[in-house]
Amino acid sequence: AGKNAMQTDGLVGDHALYSRILQRGADGESYYAAPAAEHPANHYPTKPFFTVRLPTLAWIFAALGGQGGVIFVSAIGFAAVIAWRKRLIADPDLPGYARIAPIFILANISYLVVLEWTLIHEAAAGVLIALALALYQPARPWAAIAVLAVAVAIRETALPVAILFGCFALFDRDWRAVGAWLAVGLVFLLILVLHMFAVSAVANPGDIASPGWNGFGGWASYLSFVHLMSGFRFLPAWTTALLVPLALLGWAAWRSRLALAVLGVQLIYALLLMLFARSNNFYWAMLVVPTIYIGLVFAPAALAVLGRSLLRSGLSA
Repeated sequence: AGKNAMQTDGLVGDHALYSRILQRGADGESYYAAPAAEHPANHYPTKPFFTVRLPTLAWIFAALGGQGGVIFVSAIGFAAVIAWRKRLIADPDLPGYARIAPIFILANISYLVVLEWTLIHEAAAGVLIALALALYQPARPWAAIAVLAVAVAIRETALPVAILFGCFALFDRDWRAVGAWLAVGLVFLLILVLHMFAVSAVANPGDIASPGWNGFGGWASYLSFVHLMSGFRFLPAWTTALLVPLALLGWAAWRSRLALAVLGVQLIYALLLMLFARSNNFYWAMLVVPTIYIGLVFAPAALAVLGRSLLRSGLSA
């Protein structure tokens, strides 16, 4: 953060902003009055309206308190670890060592035990996406629908996952699931419209506008964001440049609807990060780091198959 970044109670930048909004809410101020005061005072935009976060996470923290909110978000992360372990053990086609894969989730959500990071909305949305992916089953999509509905209500950037699952339901011609996903979309649209009017009612004409989302940082920026927000951030950056392609290869190698869903999620957000994320939007990577490295468990088998294929091609030539 620069020298002019917002600071409060030892927190800096966005962490400080969301902390101040929570403090004002704890003092009895309405949610929308708090960002209307804090955003302009600290050089944050209120235009377009979605630069002000949805109130869902703030309301959760207001109800549970700071530490209660940390426990709540951490519990979701722990539930994702358990759900992924059960899901991987239940697949008889996977090698026995696949059951260790949830370690990669734990390593990449360690920030959840720190209040300043649970204040970032992508942290909660990311573990909810991880939990929804573990719970996703085409024949029984209701748990995943419920979890993703909460994720979208916290951070609208979780919407691409819901759209992907809705497309799967459409492909399967599961009209009940299609209807449920459409209902989630319509409720979200209503929430977004109400949010737009609420922000517009408190914003001032002189408030600054966002500079836009046109980072165009490409593959290098995407890797740097994943590196910063993953458990491998303490290792040299080049390790991420090796591990991320291997993890994506691993997801591509596991032939299952779940693997296809995870790979789709990873590629969608990789594209969004490469095209739109500015350098200070690095925390968007929280949406994908809980699950991306599970793919490393499948990478050895994928590399072995590729190696055998190349060897056969060389011998036949």
